[in-house]
Amino acid sequence: MKKIDTTGKDCPIPLFELQKAIAKSMTGECIELTFTCPEAIQNIANYCTQNNYKIDEFVKKNQDTWVVKINV
Repeated sequence: MKKIDTTGKDCPIPLFELQKAIAKSMTGECIELTFTCPEAIQNIANYCTQNNYKIDEFVKKNQDTWVVKINV
């Protein structure tokens, strides 16, 4: 599993980092992205839906941090 931590970085950085990781991934790999930008909640969900990537888990870790696990 690839892990990306974009804590403290504003949008669209979390989405850009996810896109870079996906480009380097093989089908079936899982990517875990940690982020704090609230706008990324919708951006990442939309991106995954539009590109047929499966969100395995999407949780709020604490007051301002989310973790999403995506199966490429």
